[in-house]
Amino acid sequence: MKTRLQTIIVELGVIFAMLLTVGVGAYLVPVSHDVAAANPTITYMRVPVLLIAWSILACVLAALVMAFLLLERIRKDKIFEPQSVWLLKGIGLSALVAIIPMVILIFYTQAHVTGSITNFWVVLGIFALVIVAVFFFLIASLFQRAVDYKEEVDLTV
Repeated sequence: MKTRLQTIIVELGVIFAMLLTVGVGAYLVPVSHDVAAANPTITYMRVPVLLIAWSILACVLAALVMAFLLLERIRKDKIFEPQSVWLLKGIGLSALVAIIPMVILIFYTQAHVTGSITNFWVVLGIFALVIVAVFFFLIASLFQRAVDYKEEVDLTV
């Protein structure tokens, strides 16, 4: 009972994170207009950078949806099954896919803006996403081992 209550609380946190991600995506439009108005020399970069940011947020949203589905499986006591491993690998893959638009952003800003501090923060984001991806792939391999042991035990009984 205690585990289910904790899982529900974490699910609510994931739902809040999903709503926050969608809100940030919607808030990026007025922010891009403000930045374009403040820096007229880089106004032409507004739409490409906005699309890149939305693609990163889409990867984050996909990972949050998979995390919610995994939490649902935990709540229903169906954790050590192949679909849980698949969800964990999906979260790790979402983190890796989010690196692609970040690398594009680095090259795009490097080509159009000299001395941009944005690239430093993007490189830190890439580093964090690599760590997240490795963590989730590690957890997925541990879960796969548990699934294999569970299947072996089920066959011997």
